[in-house]
Amino acid sequence: MKYFLLLTIITGFVFSASAAVSPFKWTWERKGGKVEIYVDIPPGHYLYQDQTQIEIKQFSGKTLPPYSQPPAVIHDDPFSGKVKVYPPGGKNVWTFLSPDPGVYMVTINYLGCKDKTANSPALCFLPETQKIIVSGETTESSPATEDVATPMPEQLSKLLSTFKIERAASGYLAPDAFESFLAENDVSDKSIFSDKSMLMIILLILLGGLGLNLTPCVLPMVPVNLAIIGAGSQAGSRRKGFLMGAIYGSGITLAYGALGIIAVLTGAKFGALNSQAWFNFAVAAVFIALALAMFDIFNIDFSRFGAKFSPKDSQRGRLVTAFMMGAIAALLAGACVAPVVIAVLLYSARVYSEGNPAGLLLPLLLGAGMALPWPLVGAGMAVIPKPGAWMVRVKIIFGILIAAAGLWYGYTAVTLLPSKASTAVAAEQIPVLETALRRSAAENKPVLIDFWASWCKNCTKMESTTFKTPEVMQKLDDFIVVKFNAEKMDGKDIKPVLDYFKIIGLPTYVIISPPGE
Repeated sequence: MKYFLLLTIITGFVFSASAAVSPFKWTWERKGGKVEIYVDIPPGHYLYQDQTQIEIKQFSGKTLPPYSQPPAVIHDDPFSGKVKVYPPGGKNVWTFLSPDPGVYMVTINYLGCKDKTANSPALCFLPETQKIIVSGETTESSPATEDVATPMPEQLSKLLSTFKIERAASGYLAPDAFESFLAENDVSDKSIFSDKSMLMIILLILLGGLGLNLTPCVLPMVPVNLAIIGAGSQAGSRRKGFLMGAIYGSGITLAYGALGIIAVLTGAKFGALNSQAWFNFAVAAVFIALALAMFDIFNIDFSRFGAKFSPKDSQRGRLVTAFMMGAIAALLAGACVAPVVIAVLLYSARVYSEGNPAGLLLPLLLGAGMALPWPLVGAGMAVIPKPGAWMVRVKIIFGILIAAAGLWYGYTAVTLLPSKASTAVAAEQIPVLETALRRSAAENKPVLIDFWASWCKNCTKMESTTFKTPEVMQKLDDFIVVKFNAEKMDGKDIKPVLDYFKIIGLPTYVIISPPGE
């Protein structure tokens, strides 16, 4: 019942969040020295003219005056009488002249209502504010977002505005795949889910989630997983082993799904938790405590839940532990951004932006795929012989492995603590990137930006494998390579660049071309 209630709470959060989203969709274009701001007003809805203001500022503080605005009409409003509104349908567009190629901050304040229908009364929505960072040249509508990018240094923004983003890729790429990425000239914007039936999309997401168990972030967790699920003797029967695995899997599903939903709703970076010292300290503490429990040094007492749990205590306590550790495993897996994760998040955001809240369930489905094997693993453990002296040795081995994992996360946490050295490294990334951009423009050579971090296991795997192969090294000679250290993804010198390139997680590789190439 406890886990059912938790699932209900999270599901309620998802749909309450979707219900609170404004029905007015804002987009923007920048072309031909103009910035155009559009709003899509659904049928039966309208925006008050006097409550809708759009302001565009350069980061120097200069404000752009509006060049043109959409026409308003008189509407007999049940709340305010006859007022001027922007009605549904037609082309509601605000135009601003932007002769400078720099970066602009757009602030949109608006208030809208919907008319009375046969099934619902008239309703006014809460006043809202949306922010947009306008940078570079685009001839296609881009969605507005409430997740406002921190402004980057003006010199860097001016340099980047003259470059074209050719393509990007994320996650661990084998040498052949990375060579194809480097050599690609015409990259299609199609998702792997394009032109697929819903049944095929669900199957692909489940298989992608299943594959997450093979990433460098999850594989080291295997001994921890086995110890928590039961390591054979604790299961006692196939039924109990299956239950332990299912509870562990439910922790994975809910936590990983919630992480994905937050990323879709807020634009948060996937894996950003792993860049926080406090999170790594917390994981280290949990692992060390579990290791000590494996050594029977003490029992972890959750008596207020009516149970004590350690490897030899009650079934209920082990279920709570399994659920918690499943959630932790999912959060740790967030540091490994596999290509399928990016594809699912982008597709989920697209479906959701089209007005279908069911799109928010796709990250949950990805978590379910990741959780899929663990009930079967738990059931399979029940066939292991009954405990004996050998089981004590297994517990000690698992305890050592869990303690080693705890020490590793503790070390990672220490390296992420604020220091003059880490601040200097972050600040150095901007001038390094600026220098590469100037060199690229002078030599008419494309730039490859490799966004990485030391806590990102896929990043370190790329560095020790793919980037070391002779074929890849040879192809990299055709690029100006920038290793951009994004250790602190929310840092004031790092976040603006990640926001500019719309980076969801690490590692991410972006190829940009200079003007005139």
